[in-house]
Amino acid sequence: MTRARPLITDLLGGLVVTAIGVAGFVESWRMPRFAERHADPFTVPGLTPGLLCAVLTVLGVALILRAMAGRGGAVAIPILEWPAGSAQRMIFTIASVFLYGFVLFGNVPFLIATGAFIFIFTIGAELLNADRELGLLPLGVGALVLAIVAAFAIRFIFVSVFLVRLPG
Repeated sequence: MTRARPLITDLLGGLVVTAIGVAGFVESWRMPRFAERHADPFTVPGLTPGLLCAVLTVLGVALILRAMAGRGGAVAIPILEWPAGSAQRMIFTIASVFLYGFVLFGNVPFLIATGAFIFIFTIGAELLNADRELGLLPLGVGALVLAIVAAFAIRFIFVSVFLVRLPG
């Protein structure tokens, strides 16, 4: 593995993350602020996405600067030389996120959709892990507890803290 490839990967990744962060920040800035209704500035729709995109932008720039300084990660892996199983895990992750975002979310009550996603993702990710040490029963019980607790915690945070109405 050459030293230049991970740096190019970091540079390209940093450029993509920075571009996404800047675009998201600009779009969140363009969202309505409801100033004419004298809305509280901390409840405007673009605040949370804007903050998240600002963080993405800063992290993307940090990755670009690290690549330009020649300080790539010690365990950086070139993009086309993945270890065995990485492609399977990536495809599983993308497929499960799309299933949650496009099939479950909005069509199934939030708690059920989120709990099912977390349960399925936890089980699937562990089954694809070649170094898995847990048996199926402890894995299933742990995934179920995680899914239930996380679904309720996520719902509580979004509804009570961020004041976001969730589907279902």
